[in-house]
Amino acid sequence: MIVKSWKFTGFKATFPDWVQENSSKRKGSDLLWVHTQTGEMPAEEGMYIAINLRGHVNVYDFKPEGWMKEIATGIVFAILVIAVLVFMLAW
Repeated sequence: MIVKSWKFTGFKATFPDWVQENSSKRKGSDLLWVHTQTGEMPAEEGMYIAINLRGHVNVYDFKPEGWMKEIATGIVFAILVIAVLVFMLAW
């Protein structure tokens, strides 16, 4: 689940601590290099950087969904399973 996300707007922006710890700037490059689980990934201006519950950082072209949508989906799924179970027991 995504805990935090941040839009990279350029190097003049204020970087959150978790982005500073997991990224670097290379000399002569306009890209921010983000240290992910799969290796270093370049982030251009306008891209989103997100961190999940495990502390893994990823780069996205779009704003990643937050944890609220995932929890709501889980609750709907649980209600559906309970409704099917009640229907089966009542049959």
